[in-house]
Order: sequence, then C-alpha cells, then structure tokens
Amino acid sequence: MIHILDNPIIVGQIRSTYGVFGWLKIFSFTRRKIDIFSYQPFFIKNINTNNSWKRLDIDSWKSNKNYLMLKINDIDNKEKAKLLTNYYIFIDKKQLPVLNNNEYYWIDIIGLKVINLENYFLGVVSSIIETKANDVLIVKKNIYDYFNIYERFIPCLYNKVVKKIDIKNKIIIVIWNPKY
Repeated sequence: MIHILDNPIIVGQIRSTYGVFGWLKIFSFTRRKIDIFSYQPFFIKNINTNNSWKRLDIDSWKSNKNYLMLKINDIDNKEKAKLLTNYYIFIDKKQLPVLNNNEYYWIDIIGLKVINLENYFLGVVSSIIETKANDVLIVKKNIYDYFNIYERFIPCLYNKVVKKIDIKNKIIIVIWNPKY
C-alpha cells in the first residue's frame, strides 16, 4: 500500500540496532523525548531516492534514561533492523494536536520573515532554541542587511519583543533594534 503524507514532519531518527531480535534505538526530536510515541503511525522514506513512504507498525517500545527503543512488526532480527538505521521518522502534520490562539509549532515559525516596527527586514527564522526562560528565534540575516549581522538571537517574548506572528502572511513583527 502506498502512503502519501500531505505535510511531513520529522519527529525522530532511527540511530542503531539493539540486540539480536530486531529492536532499534531511536532519537526523538519532540520536546519531551517520550512524546514521540503519541504521534503514531510513523513513516520513513529514503530521502535520497524517490521511494514511497513506508509505514512503520510498532509492536512495542521501551524507554530508559539514555535512549528510546522500538520494535517494529515483521522485523525480528538484527540484519533486517539494520536496514532501517539512519532513516528519519516522519508523521503527517495533521497528527499534531490543534493549538489554541497565539500558540504555534516551531515548524510553523521556521522560515518566517522577521520585520521590526520600523519595517526593517531583519532576516528569516532559521531555527529556534529552547531556554529555561523563553524560546529564542535564530534569525539569519537579510543579504542586504546594512549592519551586516549574520545571525540575530531574538527572544520570543510575546508583547514584549514579538508583537505579531502572522503565519498566513509569513511574517513576525518584533520590537528589535537592527544593530543587535
């Protein structure tokens, strides 16, 4: 059966095999590592070829303090499991819970243009860092940046720094001095 993901999101990666019975160690990209298992079914695809998506039907999973492991149906030995190492684990975005107003997934923020209140184009959000105090937007410079700042670290503090996030128009409006 061919599976098509309308809006694929990477949530983890299969890193290595574990034991001789086909278990796999995985790395989770979710905020709480164990939450990856709440977004099943998983899909994988070799991004270097035009293969179709392959659904992974999970038989069981385990967690310990160092890593997560999963056992996939129909994979019962180390040799079969090894064929899946280094594959990324995807889900479809529609598998994510619906958020409240003024809540966004990071995937929705990455790629948005960042403009200050004076309409100065600061750059594009390339990634986000989670800190204990607040998330921080990493904004890669606009190639025409007068101040030639390669990367800006802008705290994602709503109403203090971030005035508006407009997903539809793909912009974030901030109170930010372009010299920083």
